[in-house]
Amino acid sequence: MHFDEVKPEDFAIFSRVPPPHLQMEQFLMQLGGGGTEGTHFKKKVLLAAGWSHTGVVSYGKYPQEACKAFNRLREVLTRHQDSDTILAALTQ
Repeated sequence: MHFDEVKPEDFAIFSRVPPPHLQMEQFLMQLGGGGTEGTHFKKKVLLAAGWSHTGVVSYGKYPQEACKAFNRLREVLTRHQDSDTILAALTQ
């Protein structure tokens, strides 16, 4: 699946078109089963990708770290679409 590169300014822009990091979050939540299961899966994947902050910390507070995590995830999503293989690829 293709997602655009995430840039620091993406965390401060409001647009009709969701920025790439929100598109990836939506994809992960759907892949994780939606609802609380999807949210748990998304958090687990982002932690594996390198985002070490809790859910109450906004990406805009640490935009460089968020970019690094989301762009790492982006690379994995170009090769893998299955929840188990996504997590496995991120933990290597």
